[in-house]
Amino acid sequence: MAEAPDAEPYEYDPYADNPELRECVNALSARDAILEPGIAKTFEQFLDLGGKEKEGAHILAESYVGLPHVLNVMIEWLHVAGYRKREIQAMVEDHLKHLITQHFDPKKADLIFTEEGSVPSWLEEMIQFPTWRELFYQLAEQYPDCLMLKFTIKLVSDAGFQSEITSASTAQHQPEVFSSLVKSALLQITTGRVTDAHEHLQDFKTLVCHSQHTYFYSHSVLQSLSGTSQLTHFRRWLGQEIHREALLRKHEVTNMGLHLTSVGSHSRLFESLSSMLSRSALNPADISILYKHYTEDDPPPPVQFLQTPHLLELLVQAFFKPGSAINKDHKEKYLHILAYASSVYDNEDGERLTTRLYIAVNRVVTN
Repeated sequence: MAEAPDAEPYEYDPYADNPELRECVNALSARDAILEPGIAKTFEQFLDLGGKEKEGAHILAESYVGLPHVLNVMIEWLHVAGYRKREIQAMVEDHLKHLITQHFDPKKADLIFTEEGSVPSWLEEMIQFPTWRELFYQLAEQYPDCLMLKFTIKLVSDAGFQSEITSASTAQHQPEVFSSLVKSALLQITTGRVTDAHEHLQDFKTLVCHSQHTYFYSHSVLQSLSGTSQLTHFRRWLGQEIHREALLRKHEVTNMGLHLTSVGSHSRLFESLSSMLSRSALNPADISILYKHYTEDDPPPPVQFLQTPHLLELLVQAFFKPGSAINKDHKEKYLHILAYASSVYDNEDGERLTTRLYIAVNRVVTN
C-alpha cells in the first residue's frame, strides 16, 4: 500500500482575516522596506488597521538588509583595489540604469505622486545629473503614457535642459515641452552660424516632421508669426521645407498644407490642387479650373496657392521631363499657370505685381 505524501506543515497567519492589514504587512516585509519613500504612510496605515507598533517595528527590522550600505562597502573595496572614482561611479550608474530599465513599472511610478502628494525631493535632485536625465529620456520613449515620466520631462525642460530633449517622441505629448523645442530649433536656424545652417535646418525638419500631429502644430506656429515682409518670406520658405520633408516621410499632409495656406476658402481650387498634389500627377481638368480662376476672377485668388514647390515641380516636369506629354488643347493653360506662379508676386502693401517674364510669356500664349 502506497504511503500518503507528507502534508505541508500548516502555518498560522494572524492577518488572514484582515486583507488590508495583510497587504500592509506584506509591504513592511519587503526587502529594505524601511528605505522606501512611502513607508511612513504604510506604517501609519498598519497601526490604524489594528497592528501593534512593536510588531510593526519588528517586521521592518527583520526585512532590513541594507543593500545601499553593502553597495557603499563594495565601492570602497573597488577603490582599494585600484579603480578610479570615475570608473567606479560609471559602473554603479550603468548597473542601476540597467536594473531600472529592466524592472520599471509605469503604474508604480505614477503612484509616487499620489503617495507623496507633491514632487519628491529626490526627483528634483536626480534631474540635475546628465546620467539620470538620459535615463528619463529613454524611459519616456518606452512608456509615453506614464504620467510620472511626462511630469519629469517637463521638470527637465523647466530646469533649462530642454536642448537635451532631442527626441520628438519624448516631447510630442507635452505641448509646453515641444513648443520649447521648436523655439530652440528656430533660434538655432536664425541666430546660428551660417556654416551650421544646413544641419540646424535638418534637425528642425526631423523634429517637426516626427508625425502628422507635430507637423500640423509646428506649421500652425509658423503661420501665426507676424512681422516684416522678410519674416513672411522666411516663414513661407520654412513651411515649404517642412512640408517637403513630411511628404518624404510618407505623411499624409497634402490637405493640411493646403488648409494652412487658406486655400480652403476657395473650394474649387482646393479640390483641384488636392486632387493633383495627392496623386503627384497633373490632369487637364484640374489645370483648366486653375486657369479659369486665375484668368477670369476679379481679383484672382492669392498667387501663393500656386507657389508650392510640389506643384511647381510637377509643372516643370510636364514640360521638360523626357517622355512627358501635354495635351495640345491644354498646353497654353499649363504654361500660363507655370508662368503666373513663377513671375507674379504680392508686395508689402498687398498689391499684385507681375514681372517682365510673365508679360512676355502671356504675350506668346495669347498670340
